[in-house]
This record gives sequence, C-alpha cells and structure tokens, in this order.
Amino acid sequence: MNMPSPSPPEPLFEHGYRLRFILRLCLAFAAGAAALYAIFYLVLSRPLTGDYAGVFHALRNLSVFLRPVIAVSVLVYVLLVCGAIAALCVYGLHKIAGPLYRMERVMEEIREGAPTRTVSFREGDQIEPLARAFNGWIGKLRQDRRRWIAAMEDAERLCLQDDATCRGRMEQALREIAIEMSRYNRVGGGP
Repeated sequence: MNMPSPSPPEPLFEHGYRLRFILRLCLAFAAGAAALYAIFYLVLSRPLTGDYAGVFHALRNLSVFLRPVIAVSVLVYVLLVCGAIAALCVYGLHKIAGPLYRMERVMEEIREGAPTRTVSFREGDQIEPLARAFNGWIGKLRQDRRRWIAAMEDAERLCLQDDATCRGRMEQALREIAIEMSRYNRVGGGP
C-alpha cells in the first residue's frame, strides 16, 4: 500500500512579508544616508575662494567648524534610522506576536475552565498556518469535550436504575475518557 508523501509544511510567514520587511529596512537606511549626505553637502559644498593664504586660513579653521556639524549629522542619522527601524520592528512584531499572544490567552482561558473558543486573527497577521492548526486543535478539543460530557451524562442517566449498573457504567465511562485524554498527555504529540 502506497502512503501519500507528506506535503511540505507551509511557511509561517507570507511570502512577501520578509521581502517587504527587508525593503523597509533598506529604505530606512537610505533615508538616513540621504539626510547625512544632504547635511554634508550643504556644509561642505561652499567653494573656497581667494588666494592661497585665504584658502589655507579657511581650511585651518574648518576643523573647529566641522566638529559640531559631524556630531549633529551623526545624531540626526542615528535618530532617523533607529527611529524608523524601531517603528518597523514594532509593526513587524505586532503582526507576529499579536496572534501568539491571543493564542496564549485562549489557552489560559481553557486552563481556567472557560469554554473553548477559536482565536480570531486580524488582516495581515502572520503565522497563519500555526493559527489554522491551533484553531483546528481547539475544534478537536471541543468535540472531545462534548463526547466526554455525553459519556458522563449517559452514565448518570443509567444511575437511576440500580447501584451496580450505575457503578459499572460510570467506571466504563471514566475508562473511555481516560483513554481519550491520554492522547493529550503524551510527550511528543504522536497518536
């Protein structure tokens, strides 16, 4: 019997997401470099006129003038580039960490006994395959919970007959539930 070959896993991130992120980083660096170039061009593009002594005197005093210009231009570059990169990273993490945070909240609610619910995702959120798998797991957990509750309700219904039937049916229902719950207790997540 031929087993179908497993399909390659879906990438967690949209194909264009990484490219757009890298392009935005490049644009941030380019904007910083353009600002640095503009500052240096405006400061250093003045022609040196006059005779040799005048040019020599202008160049000699240039070092005192250039220190604050270089300090300000580097500060502008760092603030512009670091600010743009920080904003870009916050936006990127928002698209990745947001779904993870929502999944974590749903798991905490389930652990505290709240009814199981799927996780909603915003437009443009990344890690969509993980989100679909998580919501699929939540759906399976809902089905299992319903089946467990039905088994216990069926056993309770039979308790109205006699104690022996009640005890036997309760033990059987608990064994069935324990077998099904053992799937959730396995390390490694295999069947």
